[in-house]
Amino acid sequence: MPVILSTLIILIAALGGFLLSVLFTRILFRPHSPKKIIGFPVQGILPAMIPALASHISEKIEADFFSAEKIEAKLSDPLLMQQLKPEIEKHVDVFLKTKLKEAFPLLSNFMGEKTLAKFKEAFLNEVETILPMLLKSYADSLLKTIQPGVVIAEKLNGLRVDKLEKLMREHTSKHIMQFRIIALLLGAFIGVLQVILIYLF
Repeated sequence: MPVILSTLIILIAALGGFLLSVLFTRILFRPHSPKKIIGFPVQGILPAMIPALASHISEKIEADFFSAEKIEAKLSDPLLMQQLKPEIEKHVDVFLKTKLKEAFPLLSNFMGEKTLAKFKEAFLNEVETILPMLLKSYADSLLKTIQPGVVIAEKLNGLRVDKLEKLMREHTSKHIMQFRIIALLLGAFIGVLQVILIYLF
């Protein structure tokens, strides 16, 4: 086989590998929306996968971060009450020593430090009992109102594919070029194998 023909086979195989890599990186995103080509609907791989990905990701995030059970466990954690207690005590002190005197000046004259301390203890005990229940009830209501999974899915489905493509290309241009070079070299290698097989047979 002439050298020119052998070289041509290798070059064509290398070019084929390179063009296939270009085509693959292109059909990852294009077309952005479904289009009919020879009667068949065609859409880019990632745009076609966005609805399924959005549903899966939103369900995963909701299950991992916004499930009622996990939020209830966090709100029922005694450590949370310990963190809130100093601030609650501060507000109770202000109420008993200032607000109560302003609202009931006569009553405050009969309340000494021991009485105020007992009131404070009773208030804090009641708060420790009802606060986790109130927080849980509010969190449940908030989750039903906000529906974080639905919101996340809507946001993901609302992503503009052209912007996503631009972002991906900006951050993966080096990897895309490496992929194309590897495809080029692989094509050339296949071309060399073809030439060897032709020589042998």
